[in-house]
Amino acid sequence: MQNFKNLKVYEEAFRLSKGVFEFMEDKQMSRRAKEQLLASVSSICTNLAEMGAFDSIAAKRQKLVTCIGEANESEFWLDLCYSLKVIPQREHLNFMNSLVRIRSMLCKLKASMEVEVKKPE
Repeated sequence: MQNFKNLKVYEEAFRLSKGVFEFMEDKQMSRRAKEQLLASVSSICTNLAEMGAFDSIAAKRQKLVTCIGEANESEFWLDLCYSLKVIPQREHLNFMNSLVRIRSMLCKLKASMEVEVKKPE
């Protein structure tokens, strides 16, 4: 696979991760919840970076499944922070729009790998 930093989905996920980190820096909330949100949102990028080292399409596909799972977890934490009034509506909407784009890109990349696996050699 190409350098993971060249993937558009990596760029989007990195931008989201950075934005959430910067926004949450001074927010007062449960340390555990804050750590979980920051971990899940940054795990999308880290799993894409790890995927870049894999040779097997099946292993890469599994990393994408993990990324999608991390995106789902990030959605939960963003929703929880919004419901607890830690994240205002505008920022929540911006983060969620970005997350939806990222998850869509991950799903498309996963689908393209599945097509690649099914091609006869």
